[in-house]
Amino acid sequence: MGDRPGAGIALPAAPFVAGEPEPVAVLEDARRGDQDAGRRLMAEHGASMLRTARSVLGRYDGRDAEDVVQEAFVAALTTRALPSSDLGAWLRAITVRKALDAARARMRRGEIAAIDEAEDVPARSVPSADVLAVRQALSRLSAAERAVLVLVDVEGRSMKEAAATLGTTSVAVRLRAVRARRKLASLVRGER
Repeated sequence: MGDRPGAGIALPAAPFVAGEPEPVAVLEDARRGDQDAGRRLMAEHGASMLRTARSVLGRYDGRDAEDVVQEAFVAALTTRALPSSDLGAWLRAITVRKALDAARARMRRGEIAAIDEAEDVPARSVPSADVLAVRQALSRLSAAERAVLVLVDVEGRSMKEAAATLGTTSVAVRLRAVRARRKLASLVRGER
């Protein structure tokens, strides 16, 4: 696994609550086998990691995304690297990398990513036609295009932060983001 996950991205720290163990201390406790610390990490960061994985994979059924989150947690617990500041951002960065790995593996196996709209759609919210159109358009973007859009447009990361997460330059991220936005807009309008 190496020391690469999260790559020590410098992001604003999450708010610290007095009396609570620092987030990095919780990670270190989980690495030493403290099951309560592991459960706390999952409770605090699992949902955002799952959203990130689903967004990058372009799949909304959750099975592949859950596998990616599990792999990301294993990587976080087994690497010697520690986040330089925001633990949640560091875990999501690992999740992005694992999701991209999973997408590449699916492509090598010749699998096609598709959205199963009928499966796992919460009963409390029936997606509008616009939401479904955007989801369909997102599923037609490559995993790399979705990753850039998730990091920059959904999570609000700077180009520099997204570049560090993806292991590329800020210029490359900016170019990918512009192209991905144009392609997404074109797909939503039905031009492709």
